[in-house]
Amino acid sequence: MGTAVKNNRSGKRSAVKLLLLLGVLGLVGYTAYSLLFSSGKVKHTDVLVLGHAGSGFLSPLFPFNPLPANSMASIVKAMEEHGADGVEVDVQLTRDGVPVLYHDLTLETLTDKRGLIDTMKAEEVVGVQFKGGFFYDLFHGEQVVTLEAVLQRFQKYPELPHLHLDLRNQDPARHASYAQTLMALLRKYNYPLERLVFISPNPDFLEAFRQVEPQAYLMIDSGGDFAQALETAKARSFWGVCTNGKSVTAAEVQTANAQGLQVVLFGGKSRSSISKMISLEPFAIQVNNVQAMREMVGESE
Repeated sequence: MGTAVKNNRSGKRSAVKLLLLLGVLGLVGYTAYSLLFSSGKVKHTDVLVLGHAGSGFLSPLFPFNPLPANSMASIVKAMEEHGADGVEVDVQLTRDGVPVLYHDLTLETLTDKRGLIDTMKAEEVVGVQFKGGFFYDLFHGEQVVTLEAVLQRFQKYPELPHLHLDLRNQDPARHASYAQTLMALLRKYNYPLERLVFISPNPDFLEAFRQVEPQAYLMIDSGGDFAQALETAKARSFWGVCTNGKSVTAAEVQTANAQGLQVVLFGGKSRSSISKMISLEPFAIQVNNVQAMREMVGESE
């Protein structure tokens, strides 16, 4: 019996050592790959570097990132630590008309609270603690914030950053009031239109913004169907198409550009995936790994 226990313990120690060895080898291999194949700058350097949902994407490795999407710390990190040209954020309107930053329609996806944000008052949403899981929550104390809090932070910058607003709204009856409320807030802070892009998969929602601000830069979210989004953008005279960098080709980007439409890509954590997106020559990339992309394209002008 004693021999069996001893052998079992020995086997467990060997398994742990093997896992540690594999982890070390994986880390060494990844580092070597990054240094050899994708750490240098790329040719196309005029693409805008935008933090995707700030720079929050809850990643355990390569790189480690405990910051929730749309959190203030993730926005500050993208802008003030990693030198992004701007950020993309997801904007929702509370029942009492306050624009707040949160990706999903319901709070339970990343907090301990439940409910649809557009049916709740701002006091029920703003300040709610983000919950990414025990491990991630050890490294942050982030809360749901208002868009105005971010705009106030940006007022301290020498130049206002590019701001892509991913519009979240499930009630068509609120399209007009949402557009009016959001534009009023942006005008309050004198945000220049040339640094704002409004994004939605719903063309009617984008048209509501055109009614409030005819010169607004409107971009259709492809939802995975780039060809259809391109047709919609042409038919509606939108400014361009926003799509996942994994689901578009160089030929499609060139076709859009030839028709006078801009393309914005999102995603990309590894250097190889970011390099591939840069090679497509989009107008901007809402990138998950701001630090890596900034290093690859160099400093902003």
